[in-house]
Amino acid sequence: MNNKKKILRAAAIVVVAAFLTPLCALAYIDPGTGSYVIQLLIAAFIGISFSIKIFWKKIVRLFSKKSRPDEPTPDEKPTS
Repeated sequence: MNNKKKILRAAAIVVVAAFLTPLCALAYIDPGTGSYVIQLLIAAFIGISFSIKIFWKKIVRLFSKKSRPDEPTPDEKPTS
């Protein structure tokens, strides 16, 4: 019963959105927009690459199953 309500709600949103969208947008995209989009994609790629480079050791440590050398293993008792 709950799924039917969710489906009806989603269908109602789609129908309302279809009636509220204009038939003709009358929009203009100039040639500079394409180069701007390419610039954004390149900047995002470089930013993500740089972030991965900075945090690479932490990422590897997160996914490795080995314990860190500075941490004692569960078998060892801490000496203090």
